[in-house]
Amino acid sequence: MTVLMEAGTAVQAQAVAQAESATGHTVALRLLGPLEVYLGPAEVALPQRKLRQLLATLLIRPNATVSNEALICELWDDQPPATALAALRVYVSQLRKFLIRHGLDGRWCTLRTRAPGYQLQVTDGILDTVCFDRMAALAWESAEAGHHELASRQYREALALRRGPALEGLRDSPALAGAALQYDEAWLTALKRRIDLDLLLGRHPELVGELRRLLAEDPLNEGFCARLMMALHRSGRSGEALAAYRRTRGQLIEELGIEPGLELRRAHQAVLTDDVALPLESRASA
Repeated sequence: MTVLMEAGTAVQAQAVAQAESATGHTVALRLLGPLEVYLGPAEVALPQRKLRQLLATLLIRPNATVSNEALICELWDDQPPATALAALRVYVSQLRKFLIRHGLDGRWCTLRTRAPGYQLQVTDGILDTVCFDRMAALAWESAEAGHHELASRQYREALALRRGPALEGLRDSPALAGAALQYDEAWLTALKRRIDLDLLLGRHPELVGELRRLLAEDPLNEGFCARLMMALHRSGRSGEALAAYRRTRGQLIEELGIEPGLELRRAHQAVLTDDVALPLESRASA
């Protein structure tokens, strides 16, 4: 466990160290929410929508070449103007000037021309999606090794990077919409794994309020309902657990015309048979 804790600390320390400039400013590029560029404590505004789309499209593929064709598709969808390639070059020039003006180009993220398009090279530790993936992977390894307390903390750190729906306000183009959905799903998976770990650690009363909120925000989410049922059941509130099942089942039938899936049915059966095991499809370390 000591080795895993040291590894997690080293990852965070390295990211922080690499995201500090000579003047002590912290640089952050954020996609897990609205697109944001931070230099120190202040956001650096990039108000033009086309430039935000361009930057986001390059950031969802950090250090990879994105073709002119793909960039044009993102900026104009299926109706590009006849001058699209020339306009793209103007936007790239404007984005490069923005990075240079704020001292980001060359140190933190370098925009390069790479046939057949452009590449944004990003310094390790400043892009939140990369940091999230790294910390979530570390949490998974901790859980696999049986270090549930450590894994729960690592998942919490990863989950805290999210400020809202990924790429909020920029989800109307193909690649950005797809990437946003992928980021949202990865966050949701990490959240469920963290909750499963907390269930294993016996934090049932503390989880009830959080799970009620999550289910209120997403009332057809069977995974949240199943976990709420287990938290309530293990807190001695089996009647409330069964009531939660009936509400969710009723909504599924009324709105979608379907019965609950296997995960929720298993949770229901566990409450009925007074089983305290964890009958969830996505276990913390499975």
